[in-house]
Amino acid sequence: MTKKPFVSIVTLTHNEWPYTQLCLANIRKHTHVPHEVIVVDNGSTDGTVARLRDSEPRSPWLRVVENKANRGFPAGMNRGMERARGDYIVLLNNDTVPSFRWLDNPLHLFQEKRRAGIVGPVSNRVIRQQKVKTRCRSVTDIHRFSRRYNRLNPAKWKKTKLLSGFCMIFPRQLMEDIGELDERFGAGTYEDDDYCLRAQMAGYTCWIAGDTYVHHFGNRSFKRRGRREFRKILRQNRQYYMYKWGKKPVNG
Repeated sequence: MTKKPFVSIVTLTHNEWPYTQLCLANIRKHTHVPHEVIVVDNGSTDGTVARLRDSEPRSPWLRVVENKANRGFPAGMNRGMERARGDYIVLLNNDTVPSFRWLDNPLHLFQEKRRAGIVGPVSNRVIRQQKVKTRCRSVTDIHRFSRRYNRLNPAKWKKTKLLSGFCMIFPRQLMEDIGELDERFGAGTYEDDDYCLRAQMAGYTCWIAGDTYVHHFGNRSFKRRGRREFRKILRQNRQYYMYKWGKKPVNG
């Protein structure tokens, strides 16, 4: 019998404790491979760290890393990746709801596709390549939809040039080959474009697990910054991406 891989699930928090709590609860309920969860807090001020620290002694699967200030998405995730012990690493936003077979299906894809480097699920709030329409209005709806939708089906796997960073799964070997996320993307955005490009330049492929849905409430921390600030960050990071690679991102 093939030994199940050990998976490190890394998530980043900056306030928004109710979303984090929901995410962690559903990771535990719906993850059926050996795993650890590394939560990196980016300077929360809403009591998130205290709640995480309170949970840690009762949760041997949980490891908490604390940043005193908000270091941005790439730097925060890198702190978690540096501590990951898994055969596979999952970068997962804290405003997601993992559900039935959310990890089993992508791991099966890795077994079938030898040079698969990064795999991502489909979702409701995500880049167009991964987007599916749903009518989920409650957590109950999310799980009902996911239970029906998340059935292993290799015919729904699709090779892609780009994956959204809200949920990216990759083998440890990929990180050892191409390094961590580029922290010069600051607060975040386009670091996922960059990571996918680097993976492909190293000979890996990127895949959409079209048989796997993970609900995404969508950029909760960014929304607190306001639309104008978010657009500014997008513009700056797009410019940096083009400066670094000499071409536009896949989605323009």
